[in-house]
Amino acid sequence: MKKISILVLVCALTLWGAPANDVQQTLEGLQQQGSISMIPPPGELETEIDPDTYIVGAGDQFMVEKLQDQSAVTIPVSPTGEIAIPGSGSVKVSGKTLNEAIALIREKAGPYAYVSLYEIKKIRIPVSGAVRSPGIYTISAAGRLSDMLQKVPLRYLGKDFEIHIRSDKDTSIINIYDFYLNGDKDSNPYLHAGESVYIPFADPDRECVEVYGPVMVRSFVPFIQGESLGDFYRRKVMMSDVMNYEKMVIIREQKQYAVSVSEMDAFELRAKDKIEFIGLAKIMVSGHVNRPGTYDFVPGHTVVDYISMAGGVNQKGSDQSALIIRGSKKYKHPAQMEIQRGDIILVKRSAEDIWIGEISILSFVSMLATIASTVITAFIAAGSL
Repeated sequence: MKKISILVLVCALTLWGAPANDVQQTLEGLQQQGSISMIPPPGELETEIDPDTYIVGAGDQFMVEKLQDQSAVTIPVSPTGEIAIPGSGSVKVSGKTLNEAIALIREKAGPYAYVSLYEIKKIRIPVSGAVRSPGIYTISAAGRLSDMLQKVPLRYLGKDFEIHIRSDKDTSIINIYDFYLNGDKDSNPYLHAGESVYIPFADPDRECVEVYGPVMVRSFVPFIQGESLGDFYRRKVMMSDVMNYEKMVIIREQKQYAVSVSEMDAFELRAKDKIEFIGLAKIMVSGHVNRPGTYDFVPGHTVVDYISMAGGVNQKGSDQSALIIRGSKKYKHPAQMEIQRGDIILVKRSAEDIWIGEISILSFVSMLATIASTVITAFIAAGSL
């Protein structure tokens, strides 16, 4: 090992300051001579591999450094589970722990060889059940269940809190949310070659609740038996920006239960419950505006601002006639009032429009003249004039 380090140092000093083309040619020459091996960096790992538990298989790559000829090479484990050591023969390592495989390779390579695992293999895991695309997926041998789930979107009825990891020996049932919410790594196990993942379907009548409102997950959603509304909310529901966090409504057997945030953890869910998450109240602008409708509440906006959002007043309306309806109360001249969520802004007809309507000024004068003429005629006929 020391000789190899000295060799690398000498090469570095020799190549220092040399042109880039000369450096590349020299390195390629050393590779061809077997003196130095250009090896890619190792992939990302969560933590160091435990050599007593990691099982070697096809695709793993070992670094073998021989001190006799001062060479360092990387050798993959073949599809048949063997590793072929140049000048020394091959040895079967598949199915062995990392420590056992290193001992076998070192014995075959000779007493002056240093052996280490450099690159870990990829494994293929069959995934079936309540997933959108069942099939066989490839992940790193150091990958966990959560890494697999990122590749495989679930269906709405997928029971992702009862994931089955099957092997020839047994089946483990995993609740991945113990890892997502509490950081329990035992609930996010490593996957191994030969295992498969199965996501069971939930029964809509016995294992699901219905979710409605301004949330990212809607319709039938599986719940855990005995789960509280608070646990369900933290585990499964992704709120939107217009969600009212103060309370929600549960419909159970045609009865409604208003549940506040402080009561969520005490309210136990049952199958077929309908959970209605309430949206934040908006501002309604109605009456004589160009685009009547509901608009998002913007703190600090005035009546004039909301009328502008509604396209301004139309020909019949007047912003001077606007009033605010809040509950059962009406407020006139609201120009300086602070707008609150749920307020209704009503723009009434202008006084001019009430008197004249849609007729022109000339028609209005003509109408007045006709009325006056009729009145005078009536007085004459009655002998008053």
